[in-house]
Amino acid sequence: MEIKIEEVKRIFDLTKKVNCAHSAKVAEVAKEMGVKKTALMQYIEDNPKLFETKTDDKGLIIKDVYLTFEENPHTDEWLAVKKKEWEKKVCIFEKTYYHVHEFYYIDVDFPKDYGPWRTDEYRNTKEKIEELEKAGIITKSKLTYGGLSDYYTMEAYAVDSKVLKAIEDYGWTTNFDEIKKK
Repeated sequence: MEIKIEEVKRIFDLTKKVNCAHSAKVAEVAKEMGVKKTALMQYIEDNPKLFETKTDDKGLIIKDVYLTFEENPHTDEWLAVKKKEWEKKVCIFEKTYYHVHEFYYIDVDFPKDYGPWRTDEYRNTKEKIEELEKAGIITKSKLTYGGLSDYYTMEAYAVDSKVLKAIEDYGWTTNFDEIKKK
């Protein structure tokens, strides 16, 4: 039997659902597919960019299955898609304090110690922020937030309607409409 990624994903998703789990054992997925676990293991080894796996004391576990390389946030193909998507787009952040809106701002994405998302490589990169600053569209300032006796200060690029219009006039877009809906 030829193993197809669509079938692996379907069985993987169903196995997770049946077990109320976030992952599934390779042996269990293979059994449900009706293939040898070594055959599925070989398929995973031959297509590592389509799988996210981990090992525990009970064997190899599949954490996720991707139909294409572009869906897997651990791959260069995924990063290339994100870079294209965010090429002329900047991410707006909302600062809240105790769930109350304080202000919108832009800042550089810094590398994270967790997760595969690599936003610093495609979203608000240092180069993109510097370009907007040199073009006079954004200016770094001290922004304060808080309430009563606990005020805090941070340095970032404040966002208002003028900044949004300037970004648009520059030929770029933002995620402002998405962030405003939250």
